[in-house]
Amino acid sequence: MDLLFDNKFNQKSDKLVIEFQFGNNPLPNKGTLLRLPVGDAIKQGQWSAALEKTEGQNVKVRITSPADAIIGRYIVVVETTSAGKTSRSGKTVVSHFFLLFNPWCKGDQTYLDDAAKLEEYVLNEHGYQYFGHKDNISQRPWIFGQFEPGILEACLLLLDGSGLRDNAKRSAVWVSRAMSKMINSKDDDGVLVGKSSGPYLDGTPPVSWNGSVEILLQWFQERQPVKYGECLSFSGVMTTVLRCLGIPARSITNFESAVDTDASMTFDRYVDDQGRPLPSDDFMWMFHLWNEAWMTRPDLPKGYGGWQAVDATPQQASNGVYQCGPCPVSAVKNGQVYLPFDTRFVFAAVNADIMTFQVYEDPAGDYAPELVKLTVDKGAVGHSISTKKAGCNEREDITKNYKHPEGSDQERVAVREAARYGSYPDAYDDVIKKKDVEFYVNSHAKIKMGEDVLITLYMKNNSKESRKVTAHLTANASYYTGTPAGKIGELEKDVTIKPGGEGFVDMKFTPKEYLDKLVEQAIVKLFVMAHVDTTKQVYVGEHDFRLVSPDLILKAPSEMTVGQQSNVTVEFTNPLDVKLTQAVFRMEGPGLQKPKTIPHPPIGPKKTVTLTEPITPGKAGKKTIVASFTSDKLQQVTGEKEVVVKKPSA
Repeated sequence: MDLLFDNKFNQKSDKLVIEFQFGNNPLPNKGTLLRLPVGDAIKQGQWSAALEKTEGQNVKVRITSPADAIIGRYIVVVETTSAGKTSRSGKTVVSHFFLLFNPWCKGDQTYLDDAAKLEEYVLNEHGYQYFGHKDNISQRPWIFGQFEPGILEACLLLLDGSGLRDNAKRSAVWVSRAMSKMINSKDDDGVLVGKSSGPYLDGTPPVSWNGSVEILLQWFQERQPVKYGECLSFSGVMTTVLRCLGIPARSITNFESAVDTDASMTFDRYVDDQGRPLPSDDFMWMFHLWNEAWMTRPDLPKGYGGWQAVDATPQQASNGVYQCGPCPVSAVKNGQVYLPFDTRFVFAAVNADIMTFQVYEDPAGDYAPELVKLTVDKGAVGHSISTKKAGCNEREDITKNYKHPEGSDQERVAVREAARYGSYPDAYDDVIKKKDVEFYVNSHAKIKMGEDVLITLYMKNNSKESRKVTAHLTANASYYTGTPAGKIGELEKDVTIKPGGEGFVDMKFTPKEYLDKLVEQAIVKLFVMAHVDTTKQVYVGEHDFRLVSPDLILKAPSEMTVGQQSNVTVEFTNPLDVKLTQAVFRMEGPGLQKPKTIPHPPIGPKKTVTLTEPITPGKAGKKTIVASFTSDKLQQVTGEKEVVVKKPSA
């Protein structure tokens, strides 16, 4: 700390005290009022201050803090005593500093002994989010921007508004849990209002955001929740906030992510006596994003430190508040759902078994409906759990961190261990039925927006007798949360399969049949109910796939110079046979371009448009500019361009 006095500082006769004040009511016994006499030597591992250099009126003081210090904003008061007279700087000059978690410090709860991971999960301002279908994974760039101007102030305002007591701010456990509730607006006027379906006339569509900076700055300036967000933006903002506060963090995507609403540790699905799907409180996300934060867990037995799952998307209340985590990923893997926080919820998301029940209503209404368990699908939930790999732009599959190999003895033990602590401990009294017909759906091919869609249900008869199968297929446009948006098509067909033979049922629909029905993410959900007449075998399945949008093409000089203007060109081609309206381009990049929104006139069928935008870099180094496009019929169209920015020559 550099100090400038009105008069020459006399090291022998003048006394110097540095005072730190934290919070609204600083008290010595709470560790929020600290008085550090400036001596000759610092004391490592505790609050202390020592003179490092004096030159006339200029004094340099070296200060150390303990690894478990409270994080946040400290007010600094400099107190001097000279010739028996004491003066304090706080009356005329108000100074402050910010103290953050330090994952480079061995004593810190967030200590991470891996240079590549520190570079990626603390310092990197750019990354990727993964979405789509487990068999057809898409990625989009996301600007975290944790070092952009104003972001630290916004993060500390979130910390101040979280309701955490000052001493709880020493703990990465409690800080990360508090941030999971502050990113959503459900309880505390937090950052983002969640909305997974339009219209979004009074805000920004969730798929339009390119990063966290615009969202956090808007919230900070207006002090009102920003409209709108979904799990991608909740996770992106959470990554930014945690990294900004010094907690290593990364965005995680789980494909086929179950939401268990009754703590049964199973995903329960219901059909009527005709095999038609019935409403259920449980629901399935085609994909869902949360976060992992790196920390020790001093509140738990040894062995549960490391990556912890935290989720800012408001799905279910935890202790009466929409927050989730941190829960040890290692506890999820082994079904130890009794460990805090919200481990049951995360376990069900990645490893719940799907149980299908047929509901038989009493026509007279005298008795409660009868439930018959039809199927137990032990491998449908939790696939291709993904994050950006440290040190490169590749996807890393971390499913092994969350679950043992699907179907292995260890995985089955974990599932049954979890069920013991659920609301349905008898879930695994399975009904054994003869099953000699196999079913498979090929709905996961990479289908581009504007192409015909062909879905085939394949059936293989493994018996030595013919089998007659009645198959019913229903295709709905769907939100990625699993909520239906509108029916695209329906088909029922009888197929007789020879002994040892194969059969199939095709379902096809054209762009004219699906374009006006698709919603955000362009997801189609197929429900299949098949019944084998002879054996009474029943197959029930849900299959999701996403129609793929085109990419934006960004062109820019490979090298730029700080302070000198360059042009970036964005090119987009409409792949559809219809006109696109409500067209909007967005562009941003840390150190290159503040978030910018560019409305565009309607774009005709198959037409190509080009935008040229001037950019004046503000920071040197390797930078990434990200652009996105949204319209009435196309969403999630993105592109990026990496450039090297050099300092101007002398």
